[in-house]
Amino acid sequence: MNLTINKKQISDAIADLPEDTTVEQAIERLIVLHKVQKGMNEKGGISQREAENYFRQRKDKRTD
Repeated sequence: MNLTINKKQISDAIADLPEDTTVEQAIERLIVLHKVQKGMNEKGGISQREAENYFRQRKDKRTD
């Protein structure tokens, strides 16, 4: 399967990161975005709402 993510999705994922984000954190975000997209393309994948909740929880953990 050749999975692609468009530039807007990548740009949005990076734009949501805090200003002091490390390269490793940015790469991790893109990997997670890829895995979410891959899961959504597979039968029984997670929903958009589940993906948004996942990112929201990760963001909340970083701010604690």
